[in-house]
Amino acid sequence: MGDQMIPVLKDTKDPHYRYKMPKITAKIEGSGNGIKTVITNMTQVAKALDRPASYPTKYFGIELGAQVTMANDIYSVNGSHDADKLLSLLYSFIRKFVLCSKCNNPETHLTIVNGNIKQKCLACGYGTTIPKAIHKLTTYVINHPPNGGEKKTESKKSSKKSSKSSEKNVDDQGQEVKAQDNQDDFEDDFDDDALTSDAYVERLKEMTDGLKSGVYKTDSKESANKFYKIVKEKKDAGELTDVNVQKDLVKEAELLEIRDKSLLVLSELLFTENIIEEIKTYRMLLLRFCNQNRKSQKYLLGGFEKLVGDVYKDKLFDKSINILKQFYDQDILDEEVIIEWASKESKKYISKEMSKKLREKVAPLIKWLKEAEEESDEDDDEEEEKGKTSPVGQKDAKNQPDDDEDEDDDLLEFSHRVQGLQIETVKPSVPIKPVNEEVQNESNGHEDDIDIDNI
Repeated sequence: MGDQMIPVLKDTKDPHYRYKMPKITAKIEGSGNGIKTVITNMTQVAKALDRPASYPTKYFGIELGAQVTMANDIYSVNGSHDADKLLSLLYSFIRKFVLCSKCNNPETHLTIVNGNIKQKCLACGYGTTIPKAIHKLTTYVINHPPNGGEKKTESKKSSKKSSKSSEKNVDDQGQEVKAQDNQDDFEDDFDDDALTSDAYVERLKEMTDGLKSGVYKTDSKESANKFYKIVKEKKDAGELTDVNVQKDLVKEAELLEIRDKSLLVLSELLFTENIIEEIKTYRMLLLRFCNQNRKSQKYLLGGFEKLVGDVYKDKLFDKSINILKQFYDQDILDEEVIIEWASKESKKYISKEMSKKLREKVAPLIKWLKEAEEESDEDDDEEEEKGKTSPVGQKDAKNQPDDDEDEDDDLLEFSHRVQGLQIETVKPSVPIKPVNEEVQNESNGHEDDIDIDNI
């Protein structure tokens, strides 16, 4: 019999509350000084909360003043403790380290930045820092970052957004504390040619913890076709804004081995001539793919090029700067990736001539980003004088390999879908604001007069 599912939010009276977790189950083992309480379903509980199982277990140990054991997916607390007591402590942990302090939604992620625990809500976009004084567990969390990640220094975009928060109209709070779902590489050590199709399917199901996956091929075209069909079905059913559906799509893309390139397929299916509003509508889905993932962001820029420079060129080219800034304002594209993209023309998605025109069109935005980056660099230099490290974003930009050049052949094979985009005539459901007249005059040499903050 499966675990009983209970709401993540304690005492909620909403009968349709969709965030559920298994109710803690525990059993007592040993006797005397060796007695301990084993939490038999801690892994499942932690997965539902999107937190490492070690966090709530350690929290229990601190609150109960008992030693904990965490090894081989077995989590136990010394002493005899009933499940109801542990559940009460779990709700306390959830309140401090899971729920968004603004909207009370548990759809949050943690990252360690400059020795602080940053929390980002994917539901409302609110970002905050969990104070170290809230609980002794914070020391453990800082020393053991979520998902085995590394401690980071604050990125340029985060600091820049903070300095320009009074000038920019953005939905988030200026915190770049994104996190993305675990990216597991589904690899095996077997020779596929030596295995039957049924055995291969069964092994994939086991590796994905029961995910109903069907037969997956490694051919990128077949993978693209399959992913296209899955996403289209979900879109037609109006399910793309559902949290669980979004997570399932990420898993499907990973299993199909096109997690990064899937942004080309998403660009085709999600966006029409109403792209500015559609970016907001599908922001959460795009974040799950692009969050802290430079390669995914580059492929999204490829889809952007195809849409504004070819498929909807007549309607969207003049709005290209608005569209690109919308991607930036919604935290989907990082400034380092945008600046790098703008520095080199490419004929992968559109003609070289159109690629040049597009980059000239968005030049005022690129200039604005570079100026803001320079301001951030000056602040960083001051921090370095005080003994602080340089921003991780700058380090990554220098050390990040140019993935595009290494995957030209594979990209051309994969991009058959984007190259076959069809124009879909739609009526704007929400009126799109016309491009600022100053932006349209950009080609006449008035780039310096454009106010990017008013776009």
